[in-house]
Amino acid sequence: MIAFISGRPIRVGIADDNDLHREILHESLDLLPNLVVVAEAKNGAEAVSMVEFLHPDIVLMDVSMPVLNGIEATRIIRSKFSDTKVIILTLYGDRSFADTAREAGACQFLNKLCGQEKLFQAINDCSGGPFKVVGHPPH
Repeated sequence: MIAFISGRPIRVGIADDNDLHREILHESLDLLPNLVVVAEAKNGAEAVSMVEFLHPDIVLMDVSMPVLNGIEATRIIRSKFSDTKVIILTLYGDRSFADTAREAGACQFLNKLCGQEKLFQAINDCSGGPFKVVGHPPH
């Protein structure tokens, strides 16, 4: 079960340049009664603006996006809006991506194929847990 933050639903933003992936994530998150998706972004620059204006608790951030990639967007978000946590989502299984994500300030690094249960657990854990790599790299 996903926890509430201070008695209110967790506010989540989604940043991914793939329309279908954003839609699938949004629909999955809509299944959780104590979580609300506040906005979606198609690139890293939009993700930074989304956080600036809507202040989500968590952003689910794709790594590879146009205009500004997810790692750089994470670095900006974490430096300017430290209350917003970022979970990096990617198909890249290379450990160096996880290390780069951690250095940029991501609270978690997930393989996009990790499944709903692990995604939901990562969202729950992201409110103060240590950095984790969840899911296995694709084969």
